[in-house]
Amino acid sequence: MRVRIWGTRGSYPVAHASMLRYGGNTTCVEVVAEGRHIILDAGTGLRMLGDSLAQAQAPRQLDLLITHTHWDHIIGFPFFAPLFDPDLKLDIYGLARTQSSLRTTLAGALSDPLLPLNMDDLRAQINFFEIGAGHCFELGPVQVRTALANHPYRALAYRLETPDGVLTFIPDTGPFHTVLFGEERIEWTGQPTARSQSELRELAAMKAAILELAYRADWLIYDAQFTDAQYARFPHWGHSSATQAREIAEEAQVRQLILFHHDPHRTDEELDRIVAEQQALAAPGLLVTAAFEGMELWRKP
Repeated sequence: MRVRIWGTRGSYPVAHASMLRYGGNTTCVEVVAEGRHIILDAGTGLRMLGDSLAQAQAPRQLDLLITHTHWDHIIGFPFFAPLFDPDLKLDIYGLARTQSSLRTTLAGALSDPLLPLNMDDLRAQINFFEIGAGHCFELGPVQVRTALANHPYRALAYRLETPDGVLTFIPDTGPFHTVLFGEERIEWTGQPTARSQSELRELAAMKAAILELAYRADWLIYDAQFTDAQYARFPHWGHSSATQAREIAEEAQVRQLILFHHDPHRTDEELDRIVAEQQALAAPGLLVTAAFEGMELWRKP
């Protein structure tokens, strides 16, 4: 298993001299295992991945796993060059919803007046698969499992496992004690909204599933958009702090925590400090890093 990170930011892409080392593209990660190419999310990093595939002997089969369809996770989709290759088979997986199908949502992002394209302009053979929390399936040699993250309008988390490595991908989630996100907009009143016993039980079950998904993973890519001070101001946004990410990594006994979904205002120097602070606090044996564009992961023998 080889993992390469193509986009690290959350919310929207950025371009600034103070953010060059960690990168400004939004979320996209490539996983290659025994020739099988799996892509996690379709943020603006997907465009660079498409260019890279075009320069090599591009695979005939790609799998795209989408955590959710907020803009920063799908904005790169129309600009992915392989979509215009009639010899490519692309299978797209995402969360089943009641409001709109996965295909309809992506088609809407492509359509006029947002973009002078539509799904009929794409030449690849595209198949859509709607899945839910707790879903298990195989993509060639890769075992895939899902869980529900605590994020507005719902989002999936993924675990990809082979004998050569385990990657858990949770780019968007709040913690599991203050707000329970569902299919509605949360109006923040300054008080925890998850106060009923049923909501607290649901949050506890959600956290247990996330911990199981991440258990002893080689790499945990986890939402760390906020500082602790920012989280105190914005607990209703569905994102975690670096401290909360580290606590999950420690409970799940992962080998390496990779802070992800960087705030679009976070500079390289600020991220350096956050990594150093969290590494100093980390349990023995846990390596804390932050995702940067071009970062590659593989398990050494």
